Amino acid sequence: MIKLNKIKRNCVAAVILTMCLMTAGCARNSTSTTTASGGETTITSDITKEDTDVTHADDAENYRVSITGDFTVTSDTSDGVTQSGSVYTITKAGEYTVAGLLSEGQLIVDAGDENEVTIVLNGTSITCSSGSPIYVKNASEVKIKSEENSFNEVIDNRAEATEDSSDDTGNAAIYAACDLKLVGKGALVVTANYNNGIQSKDDLSIKNVIVKVTAVNNSVKGNDAVDIESGNVIAISAKGDGIKTSNSSLSNKGNQKGIVTITGGNIDVYTACDGIDAAYGVDISGDGNLNIYTDTYSEYSEEVTTSGSSSGSNSSTNKTASANTVSYVAAPDNISNAPGGNMGGGTPPDMNGGNAPDMSNGNAPDMNGSSGGGMGGNNGSGMPGGNNQSGNSSKKSYSTKGIKADSEINISGFTININSTDDGIHANSDSGVLETGEDGKGTIVINGGTITISSGDDGMHADKQLDVNDGYINVVTSYEGLEAMTINLNGGKVYVYAADDGINACTGDGKTTPIINVNGGYIDVTTASGDTDGIDSNGNYVQTGGFVLVKGGSSSGNVSGSIDVDGTVTITGGTCVALGGVCETPVNSVNAYVLSSVSFSYGSYSLKDASGNEVISFTVDGSFSNGWICSDTLTTGTSYTLYRGSDSIADWTQESGTMGASSTGGFGGGRR
Repeated sequence: MIKLNKIKRNCVAAVILTMCLMTAGCARNSTSTTTASGGETTITSDITKEDTDVTHADDAENYRVSITGDFTVTSDTSDGVTQSGSVYTITKAGEYTVAGLLSEGQLIVDAGDENEVTIVLNGTSITCSSGSPIYVKNASEVKIKSEENSFNEVIDNRAEATEDSSDDTGNAAIYAACDLKLVGKGALVVTANYNNGIQSKDDLSIKNVIVKVTAVNNSVKGNDAVDIESGNVIAISAKGDGIKTSNSSLSNKGNQKGIVTITGGNIDVYTACDGIDAAYGVDISGDGNLNIYTDTYSEYSEEVTTSGSSSGSNSSTNKTASANTVSYVAAPDNISNAPGGNMGGGTPPDMNGGNAPDMSNGNAPDMNGSSGGGMGGNNGSGMPGGNNQSGNSSKKSYSTKGIKADSEINISGFTININSTDDGIHANSDSGVLETGEDGKGTIVINGGTITISSGDDGMHADKQLDVNDGYINVVTSYEGLEAMTINLNGGKVYVYAADDGINACTGDGKTTPIINVNGGYIDVTTASGDTDGIDSNGNYVQTGGFVLVKGGSSSGNVSGSIDVDGTVTITGGTCVALGGVCETPVNSVNAYVLSSVSFSYGSYSLKDASGNEVISFTVDGSFSNGWICSDTLTTGTSYTLYRGSDSIADWTQESGTMGASSTGGFGGGRR
């Protein structure tokens, strides 16, 4: 929510990212519903900390052996290979086995448009300083198979590309002008000192192989699509993106291009810019592990130079995204921190003091001359997170997001750990950004999976709509936790810690009334104290089910507090416990009670009826003043007592809809 008195916090709250960055991971138990004696229903909120193991990708370097012997290309295909000095050219369809050391040369595929070629790497090392070591000029499809139990290496030793560099000899260490498939059960190490690591002009897919790609620019790029089905992938980018698509047009058959699809495998991404940058969308499903570290969280980040950017920033100077150069200030003791989360096994930022990171949206230039991946919602278009919206004002001129798409993101599986300087997960809806001329959808849908995010800006940001239907989400630290114009929380378990607003339904296109809908699941929100809101809607808050526990915001209420809306708070089902300053209380809702002048501190709380049956329980992990409880379990004519441990801290008889008195904000509809 935009408020005049919040301008001051943008320069301060950015640095209030807590020491839970250094804390071991935690998993929390979901809300449980049990039946107490007498038939009463008990709504419980139990939070327990557990260490979470992180599964990393197998490193192809672990299989390194010395490659010696003469370089050979063998095949049953007659006259399928020509040789000119140290350049070997495959000219026909078929399978070709490559072995031995080629210390300065190229393997080129220049076959017919309808020809399929398979290259079997069986213990080979190819280095080239004049072009792509493996360069597919022409074919219908090329498979590069790493033979089982083999170690293979491809090194692009050209000097780093500049804007004037020609791409006539390929933009990547492995470059294909057609569909490219990496398969096999061997190990492959790719080093790209010139530009991209592995790139297909069309579709790029990976299955089974153990591959490590270190690139100066984008690590893994399929212009039209990237599809990772299985295997172990380590993607390292010193100055660009990790996994990238750049074409958002439609195919001749009407299929959408520009999608990154991940359905299996173990994947580690270390980048100076975006971890995943999709020209259209990202689909993640199935079983696997995805760990992303961007900008200061990546130990491999180098200086990023942006020029000619249309992001509206001063992009003519060099920008730095070096590891361990950014310091975070620990939150003071009076700030209630969410339980610490999992850092994904990566290198945390230097916490020895200093300034908060410069965090901006936009995108580093794509050195392939392709369209790149949007402006990250920071093009001043008036969309949420843009230059004219409230948000973290200390940002970089290039995008350092975990997962970014120019239209939509869908997640229904995987264990995902994101450590990003900018937004953890971000979907754009910029006007006309797609090559079809359409606007991006700006949607994020979570149907499953386990997602842990440590972010210097938003944990999850959708320009239009964010839906959580199932799964586990833990935003360990963020500037704002979840942000979109429309937020639908329908199921799953969501935990958020934010230095500013925890969940924010913000104004964007001027047409959509912001709203937060809670229909099910368990939502636990903690924010820093001060001029912050646990839940903030520039429109309405509506709850029909689920359990919501909000802790934080200004203790004074009024314009900031536990739940702050421009419209109304309506709760017709489920339970909402809002601790912190009272801005509004529910209207046209199930029964509620305002806990004015009641202090909440660390401990377990239990609400019991006159017969001693527990009705609601929750756990508090900080110190908060005031609050309210609204629940469909509260019954008119029934007496209730709220306990902290064994001590009674409040009691009342529920006589009508909203009861209690609050001197800090709303009562029976808030300040309106």
